[in-house]
Amino acid sequence: MTWSLVLPAALLSAGAVLAAWWVRHRYVAVTVRGESMSPTLSDGDRVLIRRGRRGLRRNDIVVVACPNPMTSWRNRPPVSGDLTATQWFIKRAVALAGDPFGAEAVPADHLAVVGDGVNSDDSRCYGPCPMDQVLGVVVRVLSRAAPVGTAAGDVRPSPHGG
Repeated sequence: MTWSLVLPAALLSAGAVLAAWWVRHRYVAVTVRGESMSPTLSDGDRVLIRRGRRGLRRNDIVVVACPNPMTSWRNRPPVSGDLTATQWFIKRAVALAGDPFGAEAVPADHLAVVGDGVNSDDSRCYGPCPMDQVLGVVVRVLSRAAPVGTAAGDVRPSPHGG
């Protein structure tokens, strides 16, 4: 084999590895638990999340860190890329910074999140969510599943991370 064939093959291989790493760190598949987003999403549905909050718009479905029942989202460190470091909520972004929510406007660098279902722990209980508590935005439903439990609208990472 000549160097002129080996080098392009090595570059293609390195490019494929880099692309796989980028996709794995940019997107994650999660399983919805609970009925707080019903009828839009049901317990057992699998969705693809684009990590980060770039391009987040009103009415997007987002994954955010679960608030502390006593302190809400106050004094929480920003979410990390570690999916097992916290529990997650999946909710709809209904108001962004400056938008009216309840009797006040949503503060800067916050959003209001609400479940589509009738029973949902969300910004109506905990107040606006800081943007640094957003894991990502749902980009598509991967599969629909029959209900398997009744947790509080939280999200579980895929056992395979993707």
